[in-house]
Amino acid sequence: MSQSSNLDEARRARLAGAYGRAELICREIIDKNPIDALALGLLGQCLAEAGDPRAAAHFIELALSLAPAQPEIRLNAAALREAEGDLEEALKEAEEAVRLAPGKFEAQATLGKLLGQAGDYRRAAEALSTAARLNPRHPGAALLLAGALAEIGDDEGAERALGLLGERAGSSPEALRLRAHLAQRRGDWPRLVEAATRLLSASPQDEEARAALAFGLAAQGYYDDATQAYQPLAEREPRQARHRAALGRYRLGARDLDGARRYFEQAAALDASFAEPHYGFARIKTVLGDLAGAEEAARRAITLDPTLAEAFAQLVEVTEGRLREPEFAALERLAADLNQGADKRIIAGFALGEALHQRREHAAAFAAWSGANELQAQLLRRAPNGGYKAALQAKTTGLLKKWFSTDAESPAEAGARRPIFIVGMPRSGTSLLEAALSAHPDVSGCGEIPALPFILKEFLAWAREAGETSTLPAEKIAAWRTLYFRQARKYGADDNAPFFTDKQPLNFMAIGLIRRLFPDAAIIHIRRNPVETGLSIYRRNFSEQWPFACDLDSIGHFYGQYAELMRHWEQTHGETFAFVQYEQLVGAFEDELRRLVEYCGLSWDKACLEFPSAARPMMTFSAAQVRKPASKNHLGAAKAYENHLAPLREALSRAGVDLETGSLAPNR
Repeated sequence: MSQSSNLDEARRARLAGAYGRAELICREIIDKNPIDALALGLLGQCLAEAGDPRAAAHFIELALSLAPAQPEIRLNAAALREAEGDLEEALKEAEEAVRLAPGKFEAQATLGKLLGQAGDYRRAAEALSTAARLNPRHPGAALLLAGALAEIGDDEGAERALGLLGERAGSSPEALRLRAHLAQRRGDWPRLVEAATRLLSASPQDEEARAALAFGLAAQGYYDDATQAYQPLAEREPRQARHRAALGRYRLGARDLDGARRYFEQAAALDASFAEPHYGFARIKTVLGDLAGAEEAARRAITLDPTLAEAFAQLVEVTEGRLREPEFAALERLAADLNQGADKRIIAGFALGEALHQRREHAAAFAAWSGANELQAQLLRRAPNGGYKAALQAKTTGLLKKWFSTDAESPAEAGARRPIFIVGMPRSGTSLLEAALSAHPDVSGCGEIPALPFILKEFLAWAREAGETSTLPAEKIAAWRTLYFRQARKYGADDNAPFFTDKQPLNFMAIGLIRRLFPDAAIIHIRRNPVETGLSIYRRNFSEQWPFACDLDSIGHFYGQYAELMRHWEQTHGETFAFVQYEQLVGAFEDELRRLVEYCGLSWDKACLEFPSAARPMMTFSAAQVRKPASKNHLGAAKAYENHLAPLREALSRAGVDLETGSLAPNR
């Protein structure tokens, strides 16, 4: 076998991690030719990577003296300097190798790897991109490239780089971890769950994978599953306060307030300096109506961690933006701190806007909300759905109008418990109306039950396949009713109460479906001045499930779709549901409420007027606000922002929406 063939065999042995075999071959070559620079350099690299940099230095220095312009020997030297912990010198050697041989894969790949270790991810991505072009089938370089691109925020490039990996390399823990990271950053929760599940299968003890799995499940509303996924971490490390607090959050999401409180109490007992459980206490107390206790707990959390944006948001909610000067200054710093993640700055930005609104600094308040919404929009554009799709929303509206063109008779039977659906745009008064109705002794308040939007999504998928002339199968109706009532019970529907409320605003899209599934259900449509509604939406930190909420033009378009669909329901089902204008409701509260209570089939009970003191959880954006009597105080808030709301008014006008009532113009 020739010397070059022997050297190739030694290189392959090194790449396979067989350093002993590679060293033996190199020494055999050197025995025959003591000045073979390539063999000397490779022997030195093998020794360095095997953990003996002192012995390696002798051979590499000798190789450099014999062939200083040989790029492979420069790479041997880079490996030695890396093993010695001298990253700066390792980089110099790799850069020299690239200068000598810019078209050499190993040189570009080594330089990219070292630049990544040095934190220079942009240059690392450049070198690794070159390496990937030179050898697109090399999984190690592709994985490093994906990591570098992810670090500089090029998620699409990172995904393409991961696509270069073969099936085996793509299933490695490193690749799966990066896939999970990218999915979480883009808000692609199903892909996050998939990657984290595969990673856990490969590495069952991987704490990061388990936490990611729980996070992805919770982000989709599967809080019980998230609790179950996260539980092993808490059992493995029972003295870790952060694990108890995480479980507390998941139980809070599942509306298990007692379980959440227990976990937060355990976390606080384990670490008195940990802020997270005190935020949890603030949230629980807000939901239960203990606003003074919530304020105290939120302030405690902020004292312990001035960067806990959610605690600031909770404090702003329960105080209606009345912050003390040091708190206000800390919130300003947090919202402007570019070293914080976008999620924190978004929460802080919305909270700051409310605090400025309370101070009547309207221009600054609107700027804070706009900044937070722009950050939110950036995240949404990276998400799988890419933000609000006006054309898709209009298409969905058209499909629903065609499919439910008449008030067809429902094959479903009346149930023992009757849902009361409170529908309308978000921020239109649904929380106020539900609080009053659910104070009635015969009504359970369930808040926003997520079942019907899920059912509507399934229906739309079926309808697109089946066509508008098809008949909705009885078995689907039965299955969807069962699913809905099962989830309603989980959300608080009491078997002893004949009525329960569901105030999920998006249910306005499903009135035709509601009439097929629940023929005896009460439906109350509440509508509010569209400019006031739009501003209120713009001021709130909505999740990615509401992609229209972070842009005034999109809010106006979505409101137009809502108005169009509600007019259709009025024409096809109007005799079966009640309507109330928010401004009329707060202006003549008892009269309007009596009318709506009678419509639902309930006898009047004065408890409906005493709803602020009702002892029931209220899990809503308006949890603090609905603990107060109905008031006209919030009417006319948009007047102070008139100069900023032109895009909203223009979008509403294009859609044919009346700017006072929110109804659709007759000629549209």
